[in-house]
Amino acid sequence: MPALEAETSIDASVDVVWSLLSDLRSMSERSPETVRMVIADAPRVGSRGVNLNRKGAVLWPTTTRITRWKPPTHDGSAALAFRIWPVDVEWSYELTPEDGGTHVVERRSALPSAGLSTRLVGKWLMGGAENHDVELLDGMRRTLAALKAEAEGR
Repeated sequence: MPALEAETSIDASVDVVWSLLSDLRSMSERSPETVRMVIADAPRVGSRGVNLNRKGAVLWPTTTRITRWKPPTHDGSAALAFRIWPVDVEWSYELTPEDGGTHVVERRSALPSAGLSTRLVGKWLMGGAENHDVELLDGMRRTLAALKAEAEGR
């Protein structure tokens, strides 16, 4: 399946947006599929955690490892990414300054060739990979809209 991408512009500084986005425990407040995200120690590259996800009545755990952790720097940009198993995809967020605010891009990497168990779960519990991608893209847009509302409300 192809990579997915959603983006938005937020009328708040990169520092404000980063302070919200980098609080990974709060991901469940914005993401429609995330029930909980728990990182075992202070977030940094290599930190590991467990996620609990839900789609309708289906509840499933995944594990995660932070692959990029870049708080705002002198150029004003920031980024974070984490790899999810067992599906082996990377979710990432890139923040760049834009006209006094922040441009945010959320991406999910392309799915690798899935094994039989992942394909069966995807087909029978998620409605197929293509259907789930449509739902994920909608969820990404909703996640960014919630992040925007929260950041602009500060």
